Amino acid sequence: MTRAWIAGMLLALALAQPARAADTVKIGVLKIPQTAFVALDKGYFSAEGIDVQPVFFQSGAELVPSLATGQIDVAFASAGAALFNAIAQGSRITVVGDHWVSAPSSPSGDSQFIVVRKDLARGAVKSARDVKGMTIAVTARGQVTDLFVRLFLASGGLSESDVHIVTLSYPDMLAAFANKAIDAACAIDPYVTIAESQGVAQRLVSESSLLPGVVQAVTIYGDRLGKTDRQLGMRFMRAMTRANIFVRQRLRTPAGRTEIAQIYQKYVPLTNASIYETIGLGTGPENLAVDVNGKFGLRWEEDQFAQAGLIPKPPDIATAVDNTFADAAAHVR
Repeated sequence: MTRAWIAGMLLALALAQPARAADTVKIGVLKIPQTAFVALDKGYFSAEGIDVQPVFFQSGAELVPSLATGQIDVAFASAGAALFNAIAQGSRITVVGDHWVSAPSSPSGDSQFIVVRKDLARGAVKSARDVKGMTIAVTARGQVTDLFVRLFLASGGLSESDVHIVTLSYPDMLAAFANKAIDAACAIDPYVTIAESQGVAQRLVSESSLLPGVVQAVTIYGDRLGKTDRQLGMRFMRAMTRANIFVRQRLRTPAGRTEIAQIYQKYVPLTNASIYETIGLGTGPENLAVDVNGKFGLRWEEDQFAQAGLIPKPPDIATAVDNTFADAAAHVR
């Protein structure tokens, strides 16, 4: 047998092998623009042999229970009371990276704000102390939006007992402002910009002005990616890191912003897609390793929710954080 014949037979056998099916991963997301959609659109997940299936939820409070019970494999959620309580109860979930940080240095600027109904913003409400007795909407109690509102109230010498807090999804906040069912809300772009364009609300305070560098949302793995199939978890994080780098770079130029806008329009369509070209869009930090002990890191957030009585038995959050996924992916470009 010649070497050429042997090489030919080996090639034929290799070609005859069935292609390895992509690993299916279900991700829990909210209907807001986020980096995972870029990873999907640019083929970063496909390049890692992963078939990602988005599952949409109304609020971050719904994501963690679904992750803990295996309905989804990955959640992009705020570091809220639901996360800390799930960890305290022994759920096999792992915080593996930062997904969204509210920082003045964000490439696209702030994306989360306290907004006030337009007719009130014209005169009655100029600062936190002016919202006493008013109705304020958050997405869910025990989430970062809830925390932001409480810190906002405290900046004006008020507390939750001085206002009426209701829970609404971001889209529903628009209708509530129009119907004058709420006076203020903790809202996120693009809904903040849409509210202003519709003339129903106006931004008052940005999140990063009160909580610069706060961990807005984290990437959380369920048991499968975080424990039993860590290689799959590594591949997933590589794709997310590439997407985060792509978004941070593109947001710095008008042409890049247009490209990002076109991607987000496919997944969270707006009547006016050009809004995505000007609004604040959330990104992770350059290295997606999550901040645990910083001024507004995870431990600080846990302490805030515990003081509010929302975490009966606070866990040691550090035991549920594994930054090795993000650190291993930090070198990708």
